[in-house]
Parts: sequence; C-alpha cells; structure tokens
Amino acid sequence: MRAIDQREWQSLPEQAQREIYRLFPVSKTTQQARQTRQDEAETLLFSNHSANLIEDWLDDTEDEVWK
Repeated sequence: MRAIDQREWQSLPEQAQREIYRLFPVSKTTQQARQTRQDEAETLLFSNHSANLIEDWLDDTEDEVWK
C-alpha cells in the first residue's frame, strides 16, 4: 500500500479530502470485522481438526512406539 504524499493530498479538492476522511473509519471497521471473521474461521477449523484427532491422542498404541 502506498502513502499519500503531502503534495498529492493538498492538491485534492477539499471535498475529496473530506470524503476520504469520511470513508476511512468505515474502511477500518470493515477491515477489523473481516479480520475477526477470519480469526474465528481459523479457530473453528483448528478446533474441528483437533476434535477429529482426539481418538488418536487417546489411543495407547502409539505410546508403545515411543517407549
């Protein structure tokens, strides 16, 4: 992502600057919500994966291999 150069910013009409300021919080909130959904999905995926392995973890046959 590229930062807006101060000269570029100052060359924008005042209305365009206001519009960018108005959109920034919306964009930030949207990004935070997207990240939260992604984090929740990854947690659920890991949780489901771990639940599928519980029988393997409780199986004593592998313990014999490591003795």
